[in-house]
Amino acid sequence: MGCPVEENNNDIFLMDSDKLKHYTPEKNRFLISCNSFLGRDLICIQSVDGMLMVFEQESFAFGRFLPGSLLPGPLAYSSRTDSFITVSSCRQVESYKYQVLAFATDADKRQETEHQKLGSGKRLTVDWTLNIGEQALDIRIVSFHQSASSVFVLGERNFFCLKDNGQIRFMKKLDCSPSSFLPYCSVSEGTVNTLIGNHKSMLHIYQDVALKWATQLPHIPVALRVGCLQ
Repeated sequence: MGCPVEENNNDIFLMDSDKLKHYTPEKNRFLISCNSFLGRDLICIQSVDGMLMVFEQESFAFGRFLPGSLLPGPLAYSSRTDSFITVSSCRQVESYKYQVLAFATDADKRQETEHQKLGSGKRLTVDWTLNIGEQALDIRIVSFHQSASSVFVLGERNFFCLKDNGQIRFMKKLDCSPSSFLPYCSVSEGTVNTLIGNHKSMLHIYQDVALKWATQLPHIPVALRVGCLQ
């Protein structure tokens, strides 16, 4: 997240360094991704019908329906490739360039006639796709250094690590249904580790596909964070 966000019913409040910005989306929201883009605050809201609504600073920029979108899925933004990455109802990881979204046809209507399509703007095209064969619970983007980043996808039975062009770095089959996950950079080891909680109240730490540590918790972990406590 590039900037702190608070939600109140149908309103969204963005806390900037010098002022409070307020948004009221027209559609019921499902997911929010907030990042800094070219020195500006960019908020992408995914509605319950799969539409992406992008706000730049205080202004609504555009809205787009993703091709074949039936239900909203996990959403993340990759600053290195300037792309929004999500998982569609077809169980495919899909990446869309911001510039392609910005210059595509407005999403005023889901259905258009052939004549309207021919007379409209640029068609929305996907940058890359990867069929993972299962629904995804979460997506995270991890950049260890500026030259490369990884896309981590938590599925119902597996977790995947992808290159930022959609190629698989590795995948790991999970023994139990996951409840949450968090990939994070280990500066001391020079690696990316992954925390995965499951519905048996277990917490595992993986380094790539190797299990490094596990512990039993008194509850099912539904959200994970890494912090430095003193």
